[in-house]
Amino acid sequence: MASKYSGKEVIRAGEIFLSEESNASDDEMNRAMDILSYWRFSHEHPLERALDLLRKETLKKDKSAIFAKRLKRYPSIVAKLKRFQKMKLKNMQDIGGCRAIVSSQKKLYQIVRELRKRNEFKNGNDAIRYKDYIDNPKEDGYRGYHLIGAFEDGAGGSKSIEIQIRTTIQHDWATALEIVDLFTGQALKSNQGKEEWKHFFKLVSDHFSLMEGIHLFVSKTTEEQFSEYEGIINSNAKYAESGIEIQKYESRLKILKTLQAYAHSLKVADEHISAQKADGYVLLRVDTVKKQVESTIFPTSQNEMAEKKYVEYEKESANKSNLVVALVSTTAVGGIKEAYPNYFADSTDFIKYLLHILNAPFARKMTFIERWLKGTGL
Repeated sequence: MASKYSGKEVIRAGEIFLSEESNASDDEMNRAMDILSYWRFSHEHPLERALDLLRKETLKKDKSAIFAKRLKRYPSIVAKLKRFQKMKLKNMQDIGGCRAIVSSQKKLYQIVRELRKRNEFKNGNDAIRYKDYIDNPKEDGYRGYHLIGAFEDGAGGSKSIEIQIRTTIQHDWATALEIVDLFTGQALKSNQGKEEWKHFFKLVSDHFSLMEGIHLFVSKTTEEQFSEYEGIINSNAKYAESGIEIQKYESRLKILKTLQAYAHSLKVADEHISAQKADGYVLLRVDTVKKQVESTIFPTSQNEMAEKKYVEYEKESANKSNLVVALVSTTAVGGIKEAYPNYFADSTDFIKYLLHILNAPFARKMTFIERWLKGTGL
């Protein structure tokens, strides 16, 4: 980029974002956004190197994997700075991030084992920077495996890049949660928002994890999936109880109807986006009031122009909750819509697995369980 900013200026920009509701002037805010643009775009080269490594190791284990990369959105940056008040923008480790979506947890951990051997993920003490949210899910129910690596930035230094690896079921869950955030203005992804929605997604995550423990679950027919899932919950009072709660939340919140309404209402302005294969970025602009998705495609040679336009859109949407903008990779294997279904309100696969829970006859089982717990016998 033409101009460069010091580390102190990057830190100050982050502080400006946190003060925007009080005393930050328009000029200060515009300058802070320009600094963010510079700092974020400086992660593009190391992000590409991280994605190349992730793709190389993943395809050895899973030829059907889906890949995606992104530069962190302004609202997500501000939300994270607010959640972690001691964090500085300059030290945020996931400004650049890439992801692999794989078919099973077995393959996921095989890929993780190979990546953990790489020096990029080790600090000066040979400690690996990672978060295993599968063995230790986040409070909201999120599951996945994250690694933080240091990758050369092409300017004599390095930048931290976050790599995420999820299974398809874990990705389906995360997508549905992000869609609800997108259309309701909640922040469930940051463990904020309405308690009933938070609790619903937490319980569903537990049941999805149970399904994922079934051998080759994703590759089975719908009937086989339901039969094996039902067989497990038949003998587990814990899942029977939480299953009833999920069914009650769905009845009260009309979750199926709500998710389907989002998908049907959202008009994708550029249908050709599905077939886009050019190497570069696509700038997405989602208007949840007009129910529209617009896209602008930038080849690799126009990456700087893409970032400049991205910041223009972010400035416009900063105070408009109905506008969501994102700059995502056009090289996602499987297509942009498949890699980023949240921006197209596509919760098809989430609904498919949720229906297993909603169709399970928990109420009859709980009658017996409750009677036993009360000491009346079976």
